[in-house]
Amino acid sequence: MRFVGRAVELGTLAGHARAVAEERRLRVVLLIAEPGRGASGLLEEFHRRTPGLRYVRAAPPRAAGAPPLWPWRRVLTELGGSSTVEDVWSAQAALSDAFAAAGPLLVALDDLHRADEATVTLLAEYADQPPATPTLIVAVVRPEVAEALPTGPAAYRVWLPGLSRDEVAEMLAGSVAWPVPEALATQLRRRSDGSPALLAAIAGQLRESDDGRRRVAVRWPETSTGLITERLTALPESARHVLGVASVVGREFDLSIVEEVAGDAALPALEAAIAAGLVRPVTDRVFTFDSALTRELSYDALGLTEAAGLHEAVADALLSVGARAGERAPTVAELAHHLVAAAVLGGEERLDRAVAATVASARAAERPVEAADAFAVAVELASRAQWSPGHLGRLLVAFGSAQLQAGRRDQARDAFAAAVRLGRQAKDAGLLAEAALAYGPRSGSGATAEPTDPQRATALTEALALLNSIEGADLSTVARLRARLALESTGAAARTLAEQSLAAARECADPRAMAEALLAQVEPDADQLRQALREASALDDGVLLSRAHRALAALSLADGDLGPADRQLAEVDGVPVIEVHRLLLAGKTSAARERALAGSDLETLAAYAGLRLIDGEPGDLAERLRDVNGPLWITAVAAWVARADGRDDLADALIEELVDQPLDPWTIAFLAAAEPGPDAANRLGALLSAYHGKWIVAGPATASAGPTALIAARLEPDPKRATAWLDDAARVVGHTPWLAWVRWERARLRADPQEVKSARSYAAERGLSGLVRRIDRFEPPDGRTLTRREQEVLELAAAGASAREIAERLVIGERTVETHLANIYRKLGVRSRVELVAHLRDSGRPV
Repeated sequence: MRFVGRAVELGTLAGHARAVAEERRLRVVLLIAEPGRGASGLLEEFHRRTPGLRYVRAAPPRAAGAPPLWPWRRVLTELGGSSTVEDVWSAQAALSDAFAAAGPLLVALDDLHRADEATVTLLAEYADQPPATPTLIVAVVRPEVAEALPTGPAAYRVWLPGLSRDEVAEMLAGSVAWPVPEALATQLRRRSDGSPALLAAIAGQLRESDDGRRRVAVRWPETSTGLITERLTALPESARHVLGVASVVGREFDLSIVEEVAGDAALPALEAAIAAGLVRPVTDRVFTFDSALTRELSYDALGLTEAAGLHEAVADALLSVGARAGERAPTVAELAHHLVAAAVLGGEERLDRAVAATVASARAAERPVEAADAFAVAVELASRAQWSPGHLGRLLVAFGSAQLQAGRRDQARDAFAAAVRLGRQAKDAGLLAEAALAYGPRSGSGATAEPTDPQRATALTEALALLNSIEGADLSTVARLRARLALESTGAAARTLAEQSLAAARECADPRAMAEALLAQVEPDADQLRQALREASALDDGVLLSRAHRALAALSLADGDLGPADRQLAEVDGVPVIEVHRLLLAGKTSAARERALAGSDLETLAAYAGLRLIDGEPGDLAERLRDVNGPLWITAVAAWVARADGRDDLADALIEELVDQPLDPWTIAFLAAAEPGPDAANRLGALLSAYHGKWIVAGPATASAGPTALIAARLEPDPKRATAWLDDAARVVGHTPWLAWVRWERARLRADPQEVKSARSYAAERGLSGLVRRIDRFEPPDGRTLTRREQEVLELAAAGASAREIAERLVIGERTVETHLANIYRKLGVRSRVELVAHLRDSGRPV
């Protein structure tokens, strides 16, 4: 089994190794660990990571009769010295000489609890008076003997805990070859004290269906249980029963709880267990099992029915004792644990009680994953209790919402779909609406809007239809359903639903309905969005607040008001794409690029595409967008990628496919990067004229592509009009990275070497490597900037071939040939085939 975790301990040992090398003085590290904690594995891993240290390992013999100082004799032998030593002092002298000759050295003394007195005495001498040698001695000892071990100026102690929950999950996953659920890792860590040896022993017993919500049956290795079993067997039966009660309470238990269940026999039984080394006191009236395995064996000795009955008795005891003055009240998680374990006894009342406790535990959970797991148990128990469709459906909605917060989108959708089916079956409009709304609103907008979800849209439609058929239906719910449906719709349907939603929200005056209705408007104005922000603030709803802030930011940004837009975005917490966008708007391109944007949702992809657009090269965009379909900007990116790869025919075909469609500025920005021909550029420029003075924004302030005027300048063939566009762009671009593009486009138009050099330096300072490479490829328009395909067309045209003949020779469309010729004429500054031939003759260009 591969080594897992232990980063802290490895770092500590590495620190001691560095100190030994720098100070050239011996150090003793006492590695204090329970059996099975993986101390030997830790030392082997540390040795593997520090190849510069010579490694020597020794341990006391398991059998009696070995001469004193046996581990030190082994070390001497490994180092090539004589192991014939008479006492501690001769051994110390021989070892010190061997250490000095060996150079940087790691000496591992394992299982030192078995060592003879002389071995420990010599270790104490080294801890007290370390020689000037670069030697690190790491001695592995048990906690029970740690107090008697050496102290001194060169002695240091490192406690080795059990593996953490995440380390347990990683270790087991490497053994069983499937992801280990967090709940299962948590349970097994608790039951094994995180012991790598125990976990390795039981890994093969786990099944992929084990989710950790219920106790997993395991068989602990006899090599670890033998001594504990002997001690338990030696106890009177009454004492074993009390330990069984204590094991139900937990690894650590309060005497008051055990006494409430077991009666007066509790204290004498615990005294016997303490004497046997099975239990030890923690504080007054609080005890703990000596090890997790002791508790496991005490629990496993109980029958299934007996264990379930004791869990119920402990739950009652927790409530009874907690109600007394001065006693600690039980947590809802404790009660839920015991009542769920008792639920196997059956009975409607018992099941209902377990569900109630589990739901309370879920609502009190600090982590979404824990809440989702608790709700899963509650749903299972409620199904066993045969709850009504209405009650079970609402529990499923709560379960799905917890799954959604835990990032388990598919499981959440399954829960909501089940709740919808129950609502439909019971004709329960309230449940249908609750389940439909629980899916959440469609994320993104415009270029980043996720595809319409048929499952969610159907649920919303059914719920709204059922509510509309009920006289006096809740207007707040109606308004919210209409708002959500408006987000799922497009065109006139979206506008009508949004207006109806706002009317219903105004009539009911519910702040949540009002906020959702305002945010669903097709083209909301600033006043509407500010009102949505006020309503969301009154509700203290983080999701609505984030949506309102982003919508306001997008509106300000579209108008070129960068300052107000950034202030709104600053209020949005924990959204990576927004953090990246803010860095870009602040001109911090390199910092934005360092923020890894992982994910395949449209918001993340749009933000990443925006980063590539600013840089000037598509990079790995094709790979990131390979499986994405739908938005037109994805096709525009494909055209840009094709052009960058030299696949001009494909780029031209994709541009031609898009250019006559209703395009937004975000899509046009990528088409401009794809270098369209004159005709396409003119048509795209005409589309941009409707956005004069605006800034190009994708989605709810997800990303941006700079001023529309900058893109218009890149599409404009006339230098004077292009310069005017650049002047407009310069007025709103501020110190954002797009200023580098404005400076470059001006330099390109003027073909001034000094301006080109200055633009390149500016782009390099801002980390725009793609733009820098573009500038490096720039040459004045003398024909040398033609693409490979344009060069092929030029050669054939100069030789007298017609457009049809060129198309046949190059196996491309005749219309594509005309586009290439138009590009060639524009780049060479000619207007006809005759002028083209004259230009080539005058320039002496070989054709």
